[in-house]
Amino acid sequence: MSDLTVKIKTRNLSLIFRWLLLIPLILSGVWFYYLEKHILVPQYLLHTQLDDYIPFVPLFVLPYLFWYIYVTVPAVFLFFKSPREFVRTAIFLTLGMVIACTIYMLFPNGQALRPDLSGNNGIFSGWIKTIYSHDTPINCAPSIHVIYSAAAYFAVTFYNNNRKKIVWINIASLIAAVLCILSTVFIKQHSVIDVVLGLIVSLLLYYVIYRVKAKKAYEISDAQKC
Repeated sequence: MSDLTVKIKTRNLSLIFRWLLLIPLILSGVWFYYLEKHILVPQYLLHTQLDDYIPFVPLFVLPYLFWYIYVTVPAVFLFFKSPREFVRTAIFLTLGMVIACTIYMLFPNGQALRPDLSGNNGIFSGWIKTIYSHDTPINCAPSIHVIYSAAAYFAVTFYNNNRKKIVWINIASLIAAVLCILSTVFIKQHSVIDVVLGLIVSLLLYYVIYRVKAKKAYEISDAQKC
């Protein structure tokens, strides 16, 4: 068997594996959708005094909506350009959703921070009304918005650091992630508690998926040299 044939087979297996990784990712999303339809009354309303000091800023609906692009584009790009980084990202997204949904089931939570927008006809407020109508104020902590923003940030920066090493890409990615996360509290879609718990879950996943795996890979490489 020629080296070319082996490479083609390996590439095909890698592609099949990437497609298979989409199954648990989609199923975790279905689980979240199921909880949204069946957990209608939260047992725990989350609120902090800091939430009361954070103003409602309709303009932040822009980074909130940009989140969908920020999460999707890197994932699709990595699917075709960097199988290794895509696998990490897919695992991060799937485990993040699974952890969040498990917490939602054990501790059904929500928030009552949304302002009354019935008399507000601004364009940004109109977009927020649409978001409110489609995304219930339940199943909030930890915030999926935060976890997925962190996943996108790690995916972009790790790919860039291993390939291009363009500083402004990392900076732009960080700014985008921060704005996406802040948008959740400024449009009153999430409490500060939701954000903090989302960041905690994200840091745990980062350590397991990126730090531990990288350390093992280094140890294996170092052992082979010896």
